[in-house]
Amino acid sequence: MSPPAAATISVRTTLAMLDGDKREIANGVANDQYVFWLGSGISREKMPDLGDIAKNVLVTLQARVDAGDADCRFRKALNAVLVLAGPSADEWGRIDLDAVPSGWADFDALAARLVNNYARMLNVAVEGEHPDYLLWDILGAAHVYADPAIEPDAEHICLAALAIEGVASDMPTANWDTLIERAITKLAGTQPVLRVVVAPGEVRWNRRRANLYKFHGCAQRALDNEAQFRDLLIARSSQINGWVAQNPVIAAELIHFIVTRPTLMLGLSAQDSNIQGLFAAAQTTMAWPWPSHPPAYAFSENALGADQEGLLQNVYHGDYNVGNRPFMEAEALVQAYAKPLLLALFLHVVTAKLKSLVELGVPGLADVDRDKLHEGLEQARNGVADSVVPDATIVTELIEHCGRAMTMLRSGDLPDPANGIYAPLTAEPLHRMPADMTLPGSGLCQFAVANGLIGLGLARGHWTAAKADVSDPMSGAIVISGRSGPAKIYFAANAQAAIRLGTNGLIADNDDAVIIHSHVIPAPMPRYPRRAPGRTGLAPTRETSIEDLLAGGTEVEDLLSRFRSQVAL
Repeated sequence: MSPPAAATISVRTTLAMLDGDKREIANGVANDQYVFWLGSGISREKMPDLGDIAKNVLVTLQARVDAGDADCRFRKALNAVLVLAGPSADEWGRIDLDAVPSGWADFDALAARLVNNYARMLNVAVEGEHPDYLLWDILGAAHVYADPAIEPDAEHICLAALAIEGVASDMPTANWDTLIERAITKLAGTQPVLRVVVAPGEVRWNRRRANLYKFHGCAQRALDNEAQFRDLLIARSSQINGWVAQNPVIAAELIHFIVTRPTLMLGLSAQDSNIQGLFAAAQTTMAWPWPSHPPAYAFSENALGADQEGLLQNVYHGDYNVGNRPFMEAEALVQAYAKPLLLALFLHVVTAKLKSLVELGVPGLADVDRDKLHEGLEQARNGVADSVVPDATIVTELIEHCGRAMTMLRSGDLPDPANGIYAPLTAEPLHRMPADMTLPGSGLCQFAVANGLIGLGLARGHWTAAKADVSDPMSGAIVISGRSGPAKIYFAANAQAAIRLGTNGLIADNDDAVIIHSHVIPAPMPRYPRRAPGRTGLAPTRETSIEDLLAGGTEVEDLLSRFRSQVAL
């Protein structure tokens, strides 16, 4: 059977979808309108499969059975788990509770059936033990889900980047693992970017740029403080069914999100009764009208399941009828799983911010010229999309390249490991950028114009682009190859950054390089180390000022011509 379309969709095709009929959702994310509801699907390739968990329960319980004791408490528990798998009479006849389950003829089939009953399975009690014995002792779940050897996947890295860009400010999750926390530490180092809420009292902590609500508990917290956090690991059916009533503080916080902000579900089936209860309670508080702009609900799925369709019925309430239902469901379905969708959203958000910076930096720009620079930014974005796949290693490399370029732009230096590998374009979502009074003088607006011009050059075949070598400090931000050959491209937001590129040893006087200054070019000074002679015929290091270019006119065709002349590529 071929894999679902949502799993095989390319990043470029996902971007085309976000540029097309899912544009409102993409723009909603760029404006930090969506709450990201995260489920086990985003950690599926890093954490145990539910089928394997079911097998582990069967095998470990059976290993503790006392074969000589017909009344053995582990035998009783094992039998109770098997009942949940619904064996036929023939299957019961082939089960030997005194034999290792992996040898049972129907072992795989029984485990597969337990997947849909995992909460009931974990609710099975063992006489004389804590109610969560299967979870805590049999499975060792806290150690498994907090395993420090497990690295974040592509989804977690992209979520971390979106959070640092200020467009994923609230992320409720049913996951116990700490992969999002690790991803943000990887990207932001020790910077205070993330607040993690697990216990009710933690909702009083100061909000941060990103806020993760682990409403089913946290494996690491449970290991670090078993007395407080062990019972907050939610897995058993009795816990799930009573969760809303027993957790009024966290429940109220989540209901507030559902009522006030659109929902984007990633890797979350919404089948747990407590999640359904939250959305039903939100509907009674204030239902969403349909249509809403942006759409009030979006699901990263291959197709909507019964639970998601039921959720739409609850939250749209009176507007959910025979006539509207097909349109509601088509609008809500984003047919790309979290891996390609989150990477495409990251590229969309960064490009949307660059477009906004163009408009902020050149307020009198004619519409036709603005559109050409936007086209150039999209061309550069699409080139990146064509060169990447949503793999953890590749996504991390992309994020590292972005962070390296932004750090050199701002300070003429390489990233400080204490601050992580990523530096955001801005820490604010799109709609708040015009109110940031630091942006016009930051050099970012001119940086955006420069990228638009480079993108136009790519579109028109004037040059090609390649990534820099992050292992080489002197490799620039990107490499552009034109008729005169390849040149390393550096960006400098201010005179200090430009000078520090040389004093920090990131560029040599006789490098084939171009420094693109946001503002005026600083006076020449002996600031760069020298390399052994390379190819000759061009001024080894060329410099251009976007501010000066714009002062000479903002008609983009002329601007591009003058830019090409100065960079001599």
